[in-house]
Amino acid sequence: MIPFIVVIALMVGVFLLPIPHFLYATSFFGVLDLYILYAVTLPLILLSPFTCGLAYVTRNFAREEHAFVWSDFWDAVKNNWKPALLNGVIVYLAYVILSFSIFFYSTRVSDNWMFMIPLAVCCILSILMLFAQYYIPVMIVTFDLKLRHIYRNAFIFSIMGLLRNLMITAILAGLFIAFLFCPAAFAVIPLLLVIIFLCAFISYLTSFATYSLLDTYLIQPFYKKEAEAKDAEIRVAKDGDTFNFDNDELDDDDDDDKPQYVYVNGRLIDRKIMEQESLFSDKTDTSDHLQ
Repeated sequence: MIPFIVVIALMVGVFLLPIPHFLYATSFFGVLDLYILYAVTLPLILLSPFTCGLAYVTRNFAREEHAFVWSDFWDAVKNNWKPALLNGVIVYLAYVILSFSIFFYSTRVSDNWMFMIPLAVCCILSILMLFAQYYIPVMIVTFDLKLRHIYRNAFIFSIMGLLRNLMITAILAGLFIAFLFCPAAFAVIPLLLVIIFLCAFISYLTSFATYSLLDTYLIQPFYKKEAEAKDAEIRVAKDGDTFNFDNDELDDDDDDDKPQYVYVNGRLIDRKIMEQESLFSDKTDTSDHLQ
């Protein structure tokens, strides 16, 4: 809520600037103030790094792990602010382009029904973009991936997890509607809930609903693949009976680059012991030859 209050103050400052507002008339949405829709909302980009900090804490709570609310929050913000801020810029640009396209095409539908096709495409893209944002903050703080790979996976999950995405959206829409239609006499209660509850609840709800999908399709397959690779290395070592070293490698003074243990005849033996036995065997062979 601390950065949220700062961003709200910035939005109020942008709104109060002596700049003329631009009005746009639509058939379905009435007259829209484009300055309020697009200029006033611009500071919301700055909230993106803090959503990742919140996602880190609520993700740990969702998978029943400990998290220090204050320190872990700020550590996650510092460690992930670059991809999170870039995600905020992408979301803002998508919001501007898709929302204005929806306003434009909805106004033209009455003139030509063919505008219904791009209107439907823009609506579908907007929904997928919304669903992808349920996964992106959690993926940023969980995986060491480039943002384009995170977006690709997020759009896949926005379709794969369609039911849970609709559930999250329905709950959030219900909270929004309940706040709008709350009687004025009880407006203080939902306002307090917004201040101390809403942001954390939204983040925890999305983390709880989405993390199981990430765990099933991204985390567990990675651990399984890693375990299979280790098993394959062990099987190769057992089948080959031994890992051979050249004499030049054994005489190398840099022992840090060599493995501490090696497989010999199916057993794990300390490398130093193997080297000593090899040197002793060489001396014995030499003495036998002299005799």
